[in-house]
Amino acid sequence: MSDVPTLFRRLLLAALTGAVASPALAQQVEPFEEPPMNYSATKPDDRATALNAAFLKKADEVRSLPAKKRLKWLLDELGIPVESQLLVFSKTSLQRDLINPETPRVLYFSDEAYVGWSVTGSFEIALFDAKLGTTFYLLDQHATKEEPLFERSGDCLLCHSRHEHTPSLRTRTVFPDANGEPLSGSGGSNIAPSTPLAERWGGWYLTGTKDPFQHRANLTGKKVEDFEGPNAQPTRNLATLEGVVDTRRYLLKTSDIVPMLMHDHQVHVHNVLSTANQDARIALHRWPAMREILGLPKDAPPQGSCLVVFDSQAEKILDALLCRDEAAWPAGGLQGDGVFAQAYAKTRKPDAKGRSLRDLDLRTRLFRYRCSPLIYSQSFVNLPKDLRDTVLVRLSAGLRAFPPAPAFGHLADDERVAIHEILTATLPGLPAGWGK
Repeated sequence: MSDVPTLFRRLLLAALTGAVASPALAQQVEPFEEPPMNYSATKPDDRATALNAAFLKKADEVRSLPAKKRLKWLLDELGIPVESQLLVFSKTSLQRDLINPETPRVLYFSDEAYVGWSVTGSFEIALFDAKLGTTFYLLDQHATKEEPLFERSGDCLLCHSRHEHTPSLRTRTVFPDANGEPLSGSGGSNIAPSTPLAERWGGWYLTGTKDPFQHRANLTGKKVEDFEGPNAQPTRNLATLEGVVDTRRYLLKTSDIVPMLMHDHQVHVHNVLSTANQDARIALHRWPAMREILGLPKDAPPQGSCLVVFDSQAEKILDALLCRDEAAWPAGGLQGDGVFAQAYAKTRKPDAKGRSLRDLDLRTRLFRYRCSPLIYSQSFVNLPKDLRDTVLVRLSAGLRAFPPAPAFGHLADDERVAIHEILTATLPGLPAGWGK
């Protein structure tokens, strides 16, 4: 489309995307609810769908299990390690009435799934579908026999698509009062890689940290000034949560710093991949109509606006995977209790030299080799092939370039070489342009 006048390209894109519709109508329909995504109208093909089929006749048996046994069953079926446990006491989720500093909500996660549970409430589950991206479910012990074990939840989208216009995960830091309610008018924010650690985790419990590490976890207040500024409360570092909450209700007695940092990282990468998946599929869906208008042959590869989308999303994916612009760590690093690190290493994929992307650093950053292990995840594998290949070819070229381009400049020369060698040995489906 490079020979098509810019104004015509813009008008053509507006016609194909429906951008010429009235502003009121445009605000009513999210892009993921239109073709080709048809998010709510499409039956997912994810782990919940498989489990619903497998436990069709045993759903009531599962629902009748004691809460902690039901939780452990769910984590085992989804392949989520217990050691990933995190606790959040702010009222910032669907079952907010069940959450407070005495009975926090508990979270668990893996590369492929997230589970949240408010004591006495339903289990909230986030999974990933090859086409739809992030999908949300509830496992309600009070559901009727006619309902599936995992019930898809549209209510989750009230928060989980509000700002990004893509079904996505959220990790909030807020200023909570003594009941876990965010202070009126105080706002709060989603945690991003660049968010300073000293400004994270307001409304969360955090253990395994030591002075002088600064953060906002474990605190409640009456005004914003209790959390920031010269009169802020001192950071409250905890070894465990015994004496703070009734830990007998949960599977562990901790909400450790290392899984907390991993959770922040993974939520960001998964959200970037979900947005890229959605935007790439929409662009590919519109390409045939655009190709016909331009009079191109039916076998003409995507070009023009399609490539613009691929270029933009590939850049964002690479920034996320390579941990670019991450916040600085405190001098001396962060260690935690070591339990999560051992569980996380169980699924490492080493190369011939014994190196793995799941190797943690914990001195100045999270990973020893800064390329997210989520590059092995189904969320990355299931990206449209054109986009995935674009990402991998650029990744290979950027890792091998000396001197490096700015987007790779935060990685030392030996680290870039190691990442390329690890991926070459362990990542299936490398494109033809890899290593060239």
